Amino acid sequence: MVNEKLIKVRTAIKRRKPTFKRVQSNQFARFKEDKWRKPKGMGNKDRRNRKGHVGQLRIGYGSPAKVRGLNKEGLREVLVYNVADIEKIDVKNDIAVIAAGVGGKKRIEILNVAKTKKIPTFKVKDYDLAIKSLTKVKTEKVVKPKKEVKKEVKKEVKSEEKVEKKQVKESTLENIEKSVKTSNKKADVKEAKKWI
Repeated sequence: MVNEKLIKVRTAIKRRKPTFKRVQSNQFARFKEDKWRKPKGMGNKDRRNRKGHVGQLRIGYGSPAKVRGLNKEGLREVLVYNVADIEKIDVKNDIAVIAAGVGGKKRIEILNVAKTKKIPTFKVKDYDLAIKSLTKVKTEKVVKPKKEVKKEVKKEVKSEEKVEKKQVKESTLENIEKSVKTSNKKADVKEAKKWI
């Protein structure tokens, strides 16, 4: 097949193709994320194709026209969003790539159609396994016994704390009353009780 030879040629070309970066992208942080730009300076080493510099883009780095846009198997990748898209695919020349945004329900429908029409899909070797992994099996929820013991213990601790607070309050009231009896001032008792 002609495509196989051309694909081998393309891989050889890609192997020797450098990663083209913008000039001085290693020196300035603002250039690091930029795409390749044509160097235009008068003394620019990249423009003049000096030894040790990457150089410019050329037509020689391109892949053969017949193989351009094809994957390693020589098939054209087609994005599929629904069942109507997968029915348009040519079985011999195309491969279906299910879009990432497609949900589980629609994905199962697409895989069922691909299975019946024998359409190759990207990263799917066994259709049954893929469909099975997408279908959810309802499992009964296991009810765990509630931990009542800890709650009871907490309640006991809280009740003990309340008793202690009451005892402290009562003791302070008794002390105030004793001090008031000695002074015999009822107004002082009322004010003292407000502060407790």
